Amino acid sequence: MNSDILEKVLAYVDAHIYEKINLCDLSEIAGYSPFYFSRLFSEAMGMPVTGYIRIRKLQYAIVSLLKGHKVLDVALLYAFDSHEGFTRAFTQLFGSTPSTVRKHLTSYMVPVYVVPTIINRRINMKTMNVRDLQHNMHQLVFEFLEQSLEEAKAGYCTKIEVALLPGCRIKISDNGRGLPLSKDLHASKAVLDKILAGSPISNAEYSQMGDLCQAGLQTVNSFCEILHVTVNRGGNQFQQDYIRGIAQHDLYISDSVRTSGTKIILKPDTAIFGDTAFSQEMFCDWVKKKSADIVNLKVDVRSVDK
Repeated sequence: MNSDILEKVLAYVDAHIYEKINLCDLSEIAGYSPFYFSRLFSEAMGMPVTGYIRIRKLQYAIVSLLKGHKVLDVALLYAFDSHEGFTRAFTQLFGSTPSTVRKHLTSYMVPVYVVPTIINRRINMKTMNVRDLQHNMHQLVFEFLEQSLEEAKAGYCTKIEVALLPGCRIKISDNGRGLPLSKDLHASKAVLDKILAGSPISNAEYSQMGDLCQAGLQTVNSFCEILHVTVNRGGNQFQQDYIRGIAQHDLYISDSVRTSGTKIILKPDTAIFGDTAFSQEMFCDWVKKKSADIVNLKVDVRSVDK
């Protein structure tokens, strides 16, 4: 499937965003059978076609929420089966409920998905070394933990928590100063763009990168299927959500927060890392080694079933 065909498919999705989008219609546009089209789409975009449609509907739903529409009306407008199903999908993607977004967000622009310049570039995961995959997937988390440890070394952080969550997600939180964000949206966006903003990375690109040690947070974010950032600083709470390195909305800001620190929830890109699981033992060993010389620091690594 070449780029021109893929662009037509993506354009069709946006043009029919309020409707139940039929896989057969999309496959007919592409000129393939539904089964083969689904396979080619996943290889090109790094996600299933159903997942892409859901994400686009939820992104457009934010625009409708900011226009003052009720959550139930928005759910029906974008052809979700129920209010509950819409709210659950929305919260899972953006980390906040539709009501919260409607209350606090002031503006939003639907991101433009970039059609990959190289089609059919996915490589067979079976040819990749499982140990290397596991090492690099954990390295994504180590990069964020390094930031928390730096806060601890400077005397600003006394507690770090690592929680292995269901669905191959992980939460890293600390009580440090928090990323340097403020109510100045332009300045805060510049800070987040500099620290975190990335772009989708394919398996083929990943295979050429080697060890991800010291890869940087922008690269780490690009390897994450989903990444939620929550920062408490200066009495305010800031929230941003990313999908494969791309910010999904303007920065959410709320006040009356008494704590400080940074919380990251991420899920590595399954299109790259497959079903590789996080190892609690690996995190415990790494933390023990890295934090041995840091006084007054407590690090808790645990697994959460729910």
